[in-house]
Amino acid sequence: MRSALSIVFVGLGGLALVACGGSGSGDPYSGGNGGNGGSGGVALNCGTLTDPPPDCQKSCTSDSQCEASFCANGSCLAQCTAEEGCAVGSTCNVSGRCIPDFGTGGMGGTGGTGGGGCQSVEVTPTRSIPNVMFLVDQSGSMTANFGGQERWTAAHSAIMDIVAELDSIVRFGLTTYQSADGGSTPAECPIFDTQVDFAMSNFGGINMSFPASFPGGEDTPTGDSIDVLVDIIQADPPPAEGPTIIVLATDGEPDTCETPDPNPTAEAHAEAVGAAQNAYQNADIQTFILSVGSDVSDAHLQEMANAGTGLAPDGSQGDADFWKATTPQGLQDAFNTIISASI
Repeated sequence: MRSALSIVFVGLGGLALVACGGSGSGDPYSGGNGGNGGSGGVALNCGTLTDPPPDCQKSCTSDSQCEASFCANGSCLAQCTAEEGCAVGSTCNVSGRCIPDFGTGGMGGTGGTGGGGCQSVEVTPTRSIPNVMFLVDQSGSMTANFGGQERWTAAHSAIMDIVAELDSIVRFGLTTYQSADGGSTPAECPIFDTQVDFAMSNFGGINMSFPASFPGGEDTPTGDSIDVLVDIIQADPPPAEGPTIIVLATDGEPDTCETPDPNPTAEAHAEAVGAAQNAYQNADIQTFILSVGSDVSDAHLQEMANAGTGLAPDGSQGDADFWKATTPQGLQDAFNTIISASI
């Protein structure tokens, strides 16, 4: 589990780049990777990274089909990994791109420097507009103490701060989930007490529907909730201007609608992991999991993280990041890291 908490956002102003003659590499992302105040650096690619993502240069049609890389011109590409590839003042995000940190200067180096003249090129970068659905556990344990406040209150505060800051550039939605002992009929499980659809400038809508104090809940039907939420999203899909992701914030091991308090939890674990796999494979929706507190096992968090990003749950294709926050500030940082990587 990595905890890379550098939060990076890129402005949309025009950039003046200088291209010089040279043989080039054929990789459209092998130019300068961002420097500190324009100091530059050598951007890497699938062929020059020491340990590139396992699917580098695999055929793709969208970023969700790539692991720790991004899709461009029909292939999975990466400029960097957590260990190498970015100059000082830049951070490698979870999609394998070097992104300038806050307060850095120019865009750094310009790639190959072969012979020939230089040509000035004016480009205007575009920003991905992600669709981010918070899925928040509303089980009774969310009232537990968390750094002097309830887990629910800390999650509410962190989410509303992020939405207030970024809802002009991110399409946010929010759903809370629970069940009342599984319900007397299947239609009563899961229970979504709050369900706000994706929208830009959605702070008011989310704030109005998302209670700051714990509204009461019981069980944690995580897998069932992911399945139902994915059906809701597919019935009225958001614009495809960026990735659609579920940010799952939970503080305990999952239940199921069929077995509200399973013991052991293998059935509930398998159902939750299967739901995350289904969301990725059948709906192109990634799931990122964040534990509010330390009650969720690392083994389950890792399986969910892998399944939610298209990897084998058992780690045989590598491990994705998951987050475990034990303080309100850690919770805020984790949410920020997840959201910033999708922009």
